[in-house]
Amino acid sequence: MVDVLPATLKYWRFASLIPSPCAKGYSEAQVAQIRVIRALTSSGDTLSEIHTLLHDSWQYRPSGWEKRRQEFIFQLKFGTDQTRDGFIWKLYSTYSPEDIKAFILAPLATWLCEEGEGKQTLRPRFIACLLNHTHRLLRNEQSEKYAQPLLGIIKSLNLQPPSYCCQGSERVNPARKNTIGSLSDLAARPVRQ
Repeated sequence: MVDVLPATLKYWRFASLIPSPCAKGYSEAQVAQIRVIRALTSSGDTLSEIHTLLHDSWQYRPSGWEKRRQEFIFQLKFGTDQTRDGFIWKLYSTYSPEDIKAFILAPLATWLCEEGEGKQTLRPRFIACLLNHTHRLLRNEQSEKYAQPLLGIIKSLNLQPPSYCCQGSERVNPARKNTIGSLSDLAARPVRQ
């Protein structure tokens, strides 16, 4: 219909952006509204920002992908593994996986590979976040097509998983041990194009 997952439509209904469909499905007006919301999420607006734009446009403040990247960098600098996992999960609940890869993850990976102060600390956190999310997606075999681009980002930029992600490493982050498993094996999987 409009290239939006049913779970995303449900989330949009919960955020009061679209009404529930009638018995026959979505009306033409509802489909038009879904297309507008899809376009706004494709530009990086959050559901809260879209709600403000649609209902109280005088309060709307510019946002978009640059703001989402800055929020991710903030999470990398000051967040915990748990808050970073929650942040990336929220991104995947709000935006399409293709948009996340194109407008957030790939630019951040490129930025992190450039020389700069403090980036050597942020790189392993970024990689761990991607691998953790990949691991979560791969638990559901239907999500493998969304996990492959994450592995592709890591491989294409020759980023190595942090030592605590690797099974058999002397340094294992105990809080993540049960959920990560062998992410070094996961990162070694072939990436389908």
